[in-house]
Parts: sequence; structure tokens; C-alpha cells
Amino acid sequence: MKAAREGDPDAQVAMGYMFFKGDGVGQDRREAARWFGLAADQGNAEALCNLGHMRAHGEGIRMDLDKALELYRKSAELGYPRAMFNLGFMYTDVVGVEQDWAEGYRWYSKAAEAGNLLALYRVAVMDEEGRGVPADLGKAAAGYRECLDHGHPKAGYRLGMMHLEGRGVPKNPGKAVSCFSKAAGLGSDEAMLMLGRLSLTGEGMVLSRRNAEKWLRMAAGRGNKEASEVLESMRSGSA
Repeated sequence: MKAAREGDPDAQVAMGYMFFKGDGVGQDRREAARWFGLAADQGNAEALCNLGHMRAHGEGIRMDLDKALELYRKSAELGYPRAMFNLGFMYTDVVGVEQDWAEGYRWYSKAAEAGNLLALYRVAVMDEEGRGVPADLGKAAAGYRECLDHGHPKAGYRLGMMHLEGRGVPKNPGKAVSCFSKAAGLGSDEAMLMLGRLSLTGEGMVLSRRNAEKWLRMAAGRGNKEASEVLESMRSGSA
């Protein structure tokens, strides 16, 4: 508090977090916004990003998507990766902001280059689906592979499907199973479902009804409705 009152922007950001979360003080989002605002006025990128979030969600201050965009952009232009990602997300996913996939892709790419894993995954999805840029399946596969190496489960599932179908990479059921196994180990119910299905067909792995049931039960336990339906079909004898 002493340092923040004396104008230290890092201390002001710290005070903002304390009031935002109610950590050691009574939770007060308006007071949090005040402290973030003082740091933002000094050009602190983290504070600008935090104020952008509060403006985007109407937390402690009036919701204003145009102002949120402005704050995120200022922070992103100062090189703050989280603001780059949030700015990209505003352009691709936020109702009330004119959708601009090309601009979203540009900011996701900058965030990915700065080391943001979620942004790298978003770039790979957009490369695969051709959103904001022409589709580039080879680049998408490379992005998914890097994401999976850093523990991103959805990337493992998507890369597995590309290997299974031969899209952007050579068709290789064995590699698909390897990707699905890694993704399942990271908690992907979609990958668990695919391992169950492939255990029933024997594609890329040993044909095993028992193994299929294991994976399908795991996926169903995580709320995957399709896995529950396949299990029910197996029990009724229709699969």
C-alpha cells in the first residue's frame, strides 16, 4: 500500500489484484479498477489488460466493449501476451464486437509467438478450418503437435483425427492412437471416445471389446454423451 500510494505501478497492480480477489482485504471491484487505472495511466501493460477485462465483463466498472478493445490494444501493443490473446478473442468470439477473423488471427499469432499456448492452439484451429487465412493443414498439424508437446489435450485429439483421416499428414492410424493416448492421459474425453471406438474396430490398436469398454466408461464419466450411447449399444447387443 505504501509503495502503491507513492506511485509504484507494480505495487498498484498488486493492490488491484488484492481488491479484485478479496485477498487480505474486503473484495471491492471498484477499488480494484481504481488501482489498475492508476497503474494504467503510467503505461503499465498488465494493468491496461486487467482494466480491459473488467470493461469487457462489467466487473466493478460499466461494461464497455469499445473501451475494452481500446485497453486491450494498448496493452497488446506494449507486448503483453495475455492482452494479445484477449484482443484476438474479442474479434472472433465476443457478441457485440464486429467479427473479424483476419484481425483475430493476427493477434492470436502475435500471442503465440510470445509463448501463449492457448493462442497457438487457436492459430492451429484457424489454419485447419481456414478462418481468417487460407487453410493450411500442414501448418495446423505442426501447431497441434507443439501444443500437445506442451500438454494441450484438445490439440492431441485434433492431431489424432488428422493422422486417422490423412488430412495434412500421411494417414497413419498408429500415430493417431499415439496422439489420442497422450490426449486421453491429459483428460480429453473426445480422445477417450476415439480410443474406445478404435478398440472396437482394431484400427491402429488391438481389437478388444474389454479395452473399448474401459475407454468408453472413462469418456462417459467425463460427461461424453456419445460414449454413453456407444456403451448402451454394446450392452444391448446392437454394437
